[in-house]
Amino acid sequence: MNLNEQDIKTNIKGSRILGVDFGLKRVGLAISDELGITTTPLETLDYSKQDFWERLLAIINKQKAKACVVGVPFYDKQTETDITNALNVFIDLLRSKSGMDVYIFDESYTSRNAVQTMLAIDKPKKKRSQKGEKDKIAAALILRNFLDYYLG
Repeated sequence: MNLNEQDIKTNIKGSRILGVDFGLKRVGLAISDELGITTTPLETLDYSKQDFWERLLAIINKQKAKACVVGVPFYDKQTETDITNALNVFIDLLRSKSGMDVYIFDESYTSRNAVQTMLAIDKPKKKRSQKGEKDKIAAALILRNFLDYYLG
């Protein structure tokens, strides 16, 4: 699907969008409100669990998400790695299993920015070090950047 910026803006306006930070072990999730004003970190799912897709689809339905944005590392387009191959498979599966529009957006440095965000909001060290905490905040940052780009 090759959509221009205006098509994407039209498709996402007034919809709740799910943000995804994909990892081989964990997948961080965040959701926006219908106006694209707020992004809220939701949770982190274990990608290796057998019920991963069932849980993800349940979250999509519960949150009433109409589209999804998945962070992709644009800073290293030349290199195909295990993560980029797995990411492409994940995106294809997400499209087919959910039936939603799935957009990709640059995730460069969002994990590092997630740590900086946790420090800036004085999140306790114990909470910052919990597995998955960084992933759901990175998902919120990917989603926020996507919404800012397309909705201004």
